[in-house]
Amino acid sequence: MSVIIAIPAAPVTPAHSADYPDTLPDQRDAFDHLIDANKAQIVVLLERGLIDPELAHRIATALAHYAETESVPGAERNPGYLVLEAALTERIGPEASNLHLGRSRNDLGAAMNRMALRQDLLRVAAALHEARAIVHDIANLHVATIMPGFTHAVQAQPTTLAHFLLAFDGALTRDAERLRQTYTRLNRSPLGAAAITTSGFALDRQRLAYLLAFDGLVENAYDAIVVSTADSKVETATLLSISAISVGRLAQDLLFQYDDPAPAIVLAESAAGRSSIMPQKRNPSMIEMLRVLASEVVADAHKATVYAHNTPLHEVRDSRKYLFNVVHDVCLDAEAMYEQLSLVLTSLEFRVDALRERVDQDYSTMTELADALYREARIPFRDGYRFASALTSYGRERGLRPADIRYEQAVSVYAEVLDGGQLPLSDTQFEATLDAAAVVANRAGRGGPQPAEVRRMLEEAMKDNAALGSWLESERQIAEERRGELDALFVALLSP
Repeated sequence: MSVIIAIPAAPVTPAHSADYPDTLPDQRDAFDHLIDANKAQIVVLLERGLIDPELAHRIATALAHYAETESVPGAERNPGYLVLEAALTERIGPEASNLHLGRSRNDLGAAMNRMALRQDLLRVAAALHEARAIVHDIANLHVATIMPGFTHAVQAQPTTLAHFLLAFDGALTRDAERLRQTYTRLNRSPLGAAAITTSGFALDRQRLAYLLAFDGLVENAYDAIVVSTADSKVETATLLSISAISVGRLAQDLLFQYDDPAPAIVLAESAAGRSSIMPQKRNPSMIEMLRVLASEVVADAHKATVYAHNTPLHEVRDSRKYLFNVVHDVCLDAEAMYEQLSLVLTSLEFRVDALRERVDQDYSTMTELADALYREARIPFRDGYRFASALTSYGRERGLRPADIRYEQAVSVYAEVLDGGQLPLSDTQFEATLDAAAVVANRAGRGGPQPAEVRRMLEEAMKDNAALGSWLESERQIAEERRGELDALFVALLSP
């Protein structure tokens, strides 16, 4: 028996936020976003001549001190602007409040939301990228592995494991495309929109956006504060919900087969759960957790839609805080879901012989029999269909597998169904229509399971995933470079 066994990693469990994202590896938290936004603000205020260099130096020094003090272990790291302003005012006097010229907590909070969620999406993209790479690795090993394909939960036609996995990867491809499109719309700055109408101060909104690694602006100030702050979050949650539907369906497919005493695709012994009382049980708990995580994503995404639907345009706190928290949870769950998907995939055994045996036990090659009658003798398809259907019933009633049906029996059934007609296939031709591997190899349509076509699709899928990886690296690099540029400009303000 040919199997693939991968060593499972540690289980992945869902993470949730309390009020704002906790600091995660390779992730800046809300306090970091607050400090970065105010670094950019002081730089732009000085560049636009809205404050003089001496005040810019004093505010920057106080801001640097606040950031350092609040970043020590055990500090509160409060992401509220008014808390920050009070601390700056206490240190340098009321002029500290000039840091807020041309700005509101509305545009600042909306910007911080976007900075956090774009970071979340990059983490989700990384987890998706890894899961797709594993799908491709497995598919590459199973281009010729025959397995049953199903419709209506009934065996339908023979296909290959690689063809099946690439079908699932088609959904992941669309998910990756939607993620990048959503990221592009999310990564736009509302800064300088102030409350809803900008202000009387000529803040350079484009410059603020650049320094904080935004791709551009949410241009209409009213939109930036009261409209886009909700729909951008719902779009983020929705794209992940769509992906969770496909992931959950895959989990269901894997779980359904566990009612077979010898499932053909099964978790490795070391990855299976155990019953506390029944020693024979090998439970697919890891797959069940994948389904739970997919459900978490869908449920929280639905909650986000309801929150936004029930929020009036003039109320910004709901969408800036409570809606944000829900969508952040969706992102955390989606990241965990993709990581769990990777864990499941690397923990599966693919019992190649059992997959082929399932196909050989049933009559999924009958479409090919009807097709062959047309190709070889131009027998109308519906006549061929009637013969193949009758032959299926004949075999099942007698407990025969397709390979057990003798040519003479097929000839007899054909004559009965088609009024004494002579089966226009030779013994060899008839046997070929019942061979699942031959049927798969004989597929001619684009997107079919024939090996050459599967390898072509696999190559395209791998290129697409490589592009996702390149995009992910590029976005991270841009963020790092802009942060370095902002820090250099800010550090220059610290010099007297």
